[in-house]
Amino acid sequence: MLDTKFAEIGQSYWLLGLVQVVHSIEETYTELYSYFGSMSEVLHQHFPWIPIFEISADLFAILNYLMIALMLGSVPSAEKGSQWGFYLMWSWAIIELLNGAFHIGTWLFLHHYFPGGVSGPILFVLSILFIQQLISASNKEATQITQ
Repeated sequence: MLDTKFAEIGQSYWLLGLVQVVHSIEETYTELYSYFGSMSEVLHQHFPWIPIFEISADLFAILNYLMIALMLGSVPSAEKGSQWGFYLMWSWAIIELLNGAFHIGTWLFLHHYFPGGVSGPILFVLSILFIQQLISASNKEATQITQ
């Protein structure tokens, strides 16, 4: 893959990871985990296959730390432009896009702040910009391969 292009994309990937850190702090501070019971109940009413569940503050924090560690830990692989790194970047870009979209949608639906609502839209925008970089790099690599 394009080494210099992926080094640049790696920096954007790192930035997306750092914004996820801020987002996780916001979600933890505003106690997003305390809403999972009522959110899962509402979802279960419309989609019975979704279980009703609650999550403790400790488990929520552990899952967030694990997610951040996986994302930021994959930055070196992504910067090298490896195939595996490319798949990881795409995966996290989509996860962050959906995460941000969820927070925007929840804020719009409720008409008031919901935990993660400040940093969620930032994640959404950054993930769109990051996806554009990934597409551009993919197109450049495809062009180089066909030449």
